[in-house]
Amino acid sequence: MLTALLGAGGGFGYWMVGYGQGDLGEVASYLRDAGYPVPQRGGYLSGGEGYALIGNLVIGGGGFGLTLQGATSPGYNSGATIGSGYFSFGYAIFNAHNLLVFPSLGIGGGGITVKVREAKGGSFSDLLRDPPVNLTLENGGPFIKGGLTVAYRYAFFLIGLNLGAGYTLGSVWQVNGNTSTGYPTYRQPVFWGTLVIGGGGWSSK
Repeated sequence: MLTALLGAGGGFGYWMVGYGQGDLGEVASYLRDAGYPVPQRGGYLSGGEGYALIGNLVIGGGGFGLTLQGATSPGYNSGATIGSGYFSFGYAIFNAHNLLVFPSLGIGGGGITVKVREAKGGSFSDLLRDPPVNLTLENGGPFIKGGLTVAYRYAFFLIGLNLGAGYTLGSVWQVNGNTSTGYPTYRQPVFWGTLVIGGGGWSSK
């Protein structure tokens, strides 16, 4: 009865893989001033989403990790990852037997981790007394996102594209697990375009 009233239903999930772009924001200047290399803005993104289709409503969630291209300088190397997990809902603007197109909005949590490592040799005792730099900088907070998914289904197999953007409202920077003061603001967008591969099924009106 409910399916008849709503007109369509189903469920599906997919793996996302592609290119993403993020920014370290103000912390990049702090890294440069300290003599450390700054990771690049672009990198490899991988994640996944799963949804239930109820009529034209699309309800579910997902998450991703974006690994930014690292950077090196004499004696140091650095890298960064941006990640999030979120609840998401959308509306199918096109729903045919094998093709589904829907924009979506999501809210959850996100964060960034920046790592700086020093390449330093020496005797065992010297390295104990003066160890190489090994920094882990972390920040996180609420995350909001928007996206557009185009999914084509052949039998149970699903393939398509996902374009999206998100924004992290960061808070306090942690340095090697220690809370810092006088820290830079981290409120930065992230953008991505991915191929989606998965499975599922739905009925159309």
